[in-house]
Amino acid sequence: MIKIEPKKISKYWNKLEKEDLYMCPNITLFRLLSINNVKIRNKSILDIGFGEGQNIIEFYKRGGKVFGIEIRQEKVKKVLNLTKLSKKRFKTADLNIGFPIFEKKFDIIYSLDTLNYLTSKNRHSTIKSALNILKKNGYFLFHYPQAQLVQKKKFDNLDFTINNSKYKKRKTFVPKSNPVIFLTNKYIKNLISSFSKEMKLISSIFDTGNFSKKDSSSLTINRFLLFKKIN
Repeated sequence: MIKIEPKKISKYWNKLEKEDLYMCPNITLFRLLSINNVKIRNKSILDIGFGEGQNIIEFYKRGGKVFGIEIRQEKVKKVLNLTKLSKKRFKTADLNIGFPIFEKKFDIIYSLDTLNYLTSKNRHSTIKSALNILKKNGYFLFHYPQAQLVQKKKFDNLDFTINNSKYKKRKTFVPKSNPVIFLTNKYIKNLISSFSKEMKLISSIFDTGNFSKKDSSSLTINRFLLFKKIN
């Protein structure tokens, strides 16, 4: 597995400090919570690495009491402007340096597209910190890009058929400017097992997407894992 370089990660996000993307809430995230009867209204919810804030704002619209962590100050300002909530609810933090302090417990904690930007040590400590502020029987969910398929060649027609002859599995991420890494199934299983006394996996689901802003030849497979705190 490729090792994360924290300085490279912070430099990458610093360049995107004022990037303004129009993002929709993640349908798979809300579908996974819904099919497992996870209630949102009046629940305290923490988003670890909320990016453009599309998911945190959707939770807010559905009656959730939202809190968040994000590495980019401009994104924190954006969510504050859209929700008009107290700035005390949102922390600017680089999780490769440390997890911010929250003086409360949460019903739901989730993290999308964040763990793959952390070192192995900080990945583990982030989950540990999240579980420390999660209520018993609360829900913890994380998502990660599991694999990426890229077309071996460009096709003139709109052929979206996925098969081994037309796609190959990438070992490094595309686009290469993005320093995110893939986590192996073996690594994920070991990571989960290290928290087996604290949380239980109750559901898993995947979807597909594309990280590139211009190139549609790559297909990213994303895995979602939902846990319940048992201790």
